[in-house]
Amino acid sequence: MALSISQLSERLGVSPNRARNLVAHGVIKGERVGNQWVIEEAEAAKYQPRMGRPLSAVNAWRLAVYSSGDQIPDAHPMERSRLREHLASLRQASDPAAKLCSLLARRADKVEYSVSPADLADLRDDPRIRLSGVSHPDSGLLANSEIEGYVNSQDLDSLVREWFLVKARPGQRPNVLLHVAEDLPQSLPALFIAADLAERAGVRERQAARDLIVRSVLHAG
Repeated sequence: MALSISQLSERLGVSPNRARNLVAHGVIKGERVGNQWVIEEAEAAKYQPRMGRPLSAVNAWRLAVYSSGDQIPDAHPMERSRLREHLASLRQASDPAAKLCSLLARRADKVEYSVSPADLADLRDDPRIRLSGVSHPDSGLLANSEIEGYVNSQDLDSLVREWFLVKARPGQRPNVLLHVAEDLPQSLPALFIAADLAERAGVRERQAARDLIVRSVLHAG
């Protein structure tokens, strides 16, 4: 059964604006049909409420960079204090993976594609993609049947065109998950890799996320 935004908001017990934002930011998968969003009931059922208010995209990146031990030169002392508080909340959380998902929910836009399985290995080596989640070596998982990574917004169109990436439709299992952002660093912060793992339903992925979170925030701040 397909749901509209208003039906989704009723099911989740949130406002229509909140429901629309969840879909637009990729938290709940949906398909744009004309001017309307269409959401499969199975995708709505996967949604779990987040713990706390998510950071803006800019502050999500700053937190991840700060956790890696890198300094943020233009950060005000009050901002550094808030970053330390967020790291402390991760250390103290009963479910650090869920807490991280909440904090970094707006870190990037997500798009899902399908590509020929024969092209996966070569696509994984494309320098425009910063591997993350199950595709990053630090995850300890290295799934060969899919690719997850980050791409600069200015590179997305050329990547889609050159690799013949096809946008996945509701109910279709994609094998390429891209997080689209601006000004990506060469190496992704560990907290982003952990957040991508934590957003998956699998036990192994969430355990890998927790391990990365512990290593990232233990001595940070």
